Amino acid sequence: MRRGTNPAKRRKASFSLVEILIVIGILGVISALLVPYFSPMRGTASEQIARQQQAELQTALGNWVIAQSSGPGGLAAARAAYSGYSGAKLQLLQSYLQPATYSSLTGTGDDVTSSALSGANAYLQFSGWSAAGQQPTVQWINQ
Repeated sequence: MRRGTNPAKRRKASFSLVEILIVIGILGVISALLVPYFSPMRGTASEQIARQQQAELQTALGNWVIAQSSGPGGLAAARAAYSGYSGAKLQLLQSYLQPATYSSLTGTGDDVTSSALSGANAYLQFSGWSAAGQQPTVQWINQ
């Protein structure tokens, strides 16, 4: 009988498949929790949504101006209606916005906010419209 050929005695120290899978699972959970804190894209989703809301408001405002200026009095009447409006300017654009977009926005006077804008630490503001050659704009204001 030869020594050293017994399989029970030649057993090497190693990890089992279950132990390896547990370690991989724990590392996956830890990385899923930590990656967002180190990612450069953190917080940009809110800003992208807010910029999209600004673009939609600007388009709706342009459509409102076109519709109002095509009536009696033309562009001067549209400018007077816009400048003289005492409520939230957002209400002027309700029929020019998608219902989901309109419901996500909150307006008081010339200012507009939403949860995405709050996440981006900003709000939107309707500009004045006094000059004849200009049209009103929706401006991005950082808080």
